[in-house]
Amino acid sequence: MRIKDRAKPKIPPVEPGVYMAVCVGVIDLGEQYSEKFKNYSNNVKLVWELVGETCTIDGEEKPRQLSKDFTFSTSKKGKLRSFLSAWNGKDYTDDEFQNLEIFDQVGKACQLQVSLSENKEYSNVTNIMALPKGVAAPTTDTPPILWDMEHWDDAVFDMLPAWTQEQIKKSTEYQKEHAPADPVTVEGA
Repeated sequence: MRIKDRAKPKIPPVEPGVYMAVCVGVIDLGEQYSEKFKNYSNNVKLVWELVGETCTIDGEEKPRQLSKDFTFSTSKKGKLRSFLSAWNGKDYTDDEFQNLEIFDQVGKACQLQVSLSENKEYSNVTNIMALPKGVAAPTTDTPPILWDMEHWDDAVFDMLPAWTQEQIKKSTEYQKEHAPADPVTVEGA
């Protein structure tokens, strides 16, 4: 058996540039540990479908999607706030931003600036912009993904990509809810 026969092929990255996109998902990742900052914070993943771009996954042609993770933060310097402000063309007051319903972003169109990682293997969403005035907003037939850790739904969880499920499983909420009920015994101890 050869490794190449078993290894799943990587999806080639999207070329750098600006793309029209539609938000197709908002996924609450729960409280995640950051190795970089050595702390825990609540995170969210935004998922966009790139208009007119496709890729082959398991022999099937599918719409091309990119995502970006953010820390839930109300800070004016927070990346989530700057992304949503640029996307929605609005400078939010503290109160407006704190009361923003993030699930309302699903279905909204935008322009995404995409760059490649240093090793050129991955596409990264680096910036977001509202659509230019007069440009018709694209739509998608992709079913929306709305995932909220506080309202666990096994059917929705099972529809999430495996790599996103693995991220969620690392959250403190998941760990608390799925901790072993029986004590772990170590043989020879």
